[in-house]
Amino acid sequence: MFDLVRFVLAVFACYRLAELIAIDDGPGDVFVSLRFKLGAYNFGGNGRPDTSLGRFIECPYCLGIWFAAVFALVLWPSGWMTPVYWLAIAGGQAFLQSAAGRS
Repeated sequence: MFDLVRFVLAVFACYRLAELIAIDDGPGDVFVSLRFKLGAYNFGGNGRPDTSLGRFIECPYCLGIWFAAVFALVLWPSGWMTPVYWLAIAGGQAFLQSAAGRS
């Protein structure tokens, strides 16, 4: 049961962090400034950011994959289930992101 609670909390935390950095302005527009400095608003001819880092920081799904990896490694640091938890947390975050419709 404890693993289920940790898993659900990790999914929600991953979703919120990805949403916060990729979409929300943050207090004092701190995340807008971060996205600007990393090139998320320097658009190329295809209408997407020019740099890989700019595309990464503006994509909540991309951020969610890596936040999920951190959560999986911290909460389940060893064993063959770590990559399973990683992908499951990322899948839960992607589901929430799609359900919210803000991506």
